[in-house]
Amino acid sequence: MNAKRNTIVVLATALAFAALFQLNSLLFSAFEFAKGVSWIFLPSGLRLAFILVFGEWGALGIVLGSFSIGYEQHYSGDGINAVLAGVISGVSPLLANKFCADFLHLKTNLDGLTASSLLNIAAVFSIMSPVLHQIWYVAHGQTTDFLSSTAVMALGDFTGTVIVLYIAKFLITALQNISGLKSRT
Repeated sequence: MNAKRNTIVVLATALAFAALFQLNSLLFSAFEFAKGVSWIFLPSGLRLAFILVFGEWGALGIVLGSFSIGYEQHYSGDGINAVLAGVISGVSPLLANKFCADFLHLKTNLDGLTASSLLNIAAVFSIMSPVLHQIWYVAHGQTTDFLSSTAVMALGDFTGTVIVLYIAKFLITALQNISGLKSRT
């Protein structure tokens, strides 16, 4: 049963990540600072949410979704770049979550997560992911402006994460209110 559930989680997170990536490209391509560096990047919010909810299985889904996008759209069939970008996309939120739990002593499970700790995790993730991505991009000649690209990517990841988290909070509250109204009638 766990294998079936985990497979569904991986495939669903991969599809959701790829779909939001496409939507983000459609909505915010005019705000792109450089190839792969956007001022607003909504999929970063999904990356963090999937890690908080599904852990390693969510990370694997992110890796697969990011790989498929990268392979088809950004790296013209260059499997190594697509794989490494996918791995960075999936592993960086896991590393940020672990860093926050181990070094900042934040509760990183959903039961103990406060608004403040969630913003702290989002901030750490929004720095860690761009740094790891940009190290890879610089090492392979895909960018020469490490500091500017990292700063813009960090801002875009943080902005996207906050937007997604607030949309999720709004939807959860709305669903709770709807279910609360139905149970009263």
